[in-house]
Amino acid sequence: MAASPFGTRRTRRLIPWASIAIPGIGWLLFGLYPSLATVGYSFTQYSGLPGTPLNVCGLCNYTAAFTALSAQVWESLQVTLVYVVGVTVLQNLAGLGLALLLNRPGRSYTVYRALIFMPQIFSVAVVGAVFALILDPFTGPAATAWKAVSGGTTAFLGDSSLALPLVMLVNIWMFAGYSMLIYIAGLRNIPRPVYEAAALDGAGRWRTFLHVTWPLLAPATTVNVFLTAMGALGEYALILVLTGGNFGTKTLGLYMFESAFGGNSQLGYGSMLAMLQFLLTLAIGGALLFTLRRREIQL
Repeated sequence: MAASPFGTRRTRRLIPWASIAIPGIGWLLFGLYPSLATVGYSFTQYSGLPGTPLNVCGLCNYTAAFTALSAQVWESLQVTLVYVVGVTVLQNLAGLGLALLLNRPGRSYTVYRALIFMPQIFSVAVVGAVFALILDPFTGPAATAWKAVSGGTTAFLGDSSLALPLVMLVNIWMFAGYSMLIYIAGLRNIPRPVYEAAALDGAGRWRTFLHVTWPLLAPATTVNVFLTAMGALGEYALILVLTGGNFGTKTLGLYMFESAFGGNSQLGYGSMLAMLQFLLTLAIGGALLFTLRRREIQL
C-alpha cells in the first residue's frame, strides 16, 4: 500500500473522522454532559458534597425561587438587568467613540489601539486586585483625588450608591477595546465613494455620521451589542473579586455561583438558578438578534 506524509491511504481516510471525533468527545464530556446534569440537578435538593443523596424533589427549587426566596431572586434579577443595560450601552458608546477617534493610519495609532485593547488579556483576578488598590477608601489614589475635589471621603466599592456603577466602569474599561476593534472593522468596510458622495451633497461631519456611517455600521453594532449583553448577563467573577456581591452588586450569575459553590452549597438550587439564567439569556439574546437583524434589513 502506497505511503504518504500522513501514513497509508487507509489511515488517511481516518484523519477526517478523528478530527471530528476528538473535539466531539470533548464537547460531550465537557459541554453536553454538564448541561444535562445541570437540568437534572435543578429538580433535586443535592448539596454537591460527595456521598450526599440527590433527594429528587421535582419543582421544589423553582417553587422556592418564586415564593420563599422570591425577594432574593428578584433583587438579583434587577441588579442583573441594570448591569446589562448599563454595560451594553456605555461600552458600545465608548467603543464607537474610540473607533472613530483611532481609525487612522500610522504606527502611533496602532500603539494606541493596542494599549486600549490590552486590558482584554488581563485576568479578572489581576484587574480586581489593581482596582481594589486604586479604590481603597483609605490609601488609594482615588480616595486622594476624591478628597481633593469634594473635601470629603467615600467608601467607593463599599458604598451602595457607587459600588455597582464602579464595577460597571471596570468592566467597560476591560472590554471597550474589543468593541472598538469590531467597530473599526465595520468602519473599514464602508466604501469610500459613499463618503465622497456625501461630501458632494454638502453633508457635514455630523450629518455624514448620522446618515452614512451609523446606518452602515449596523452589522458591527449587532455583533457588539449582542456580545456585550451576553457577556454582561453571565458576569460574576469580576463582581466576586471587587465586592463579593455586597452593597447591591449581587447579580443572578453571582447568586447562582454562591448558591451552588458557596459555604452552604446547594447545588440543586444553584442549578435551578442556572436554568433561570439560561432562559433569561435566551430571551434577551433572541430579542436583541431579532431587533438588530431587522434593523439591518430595513436599512
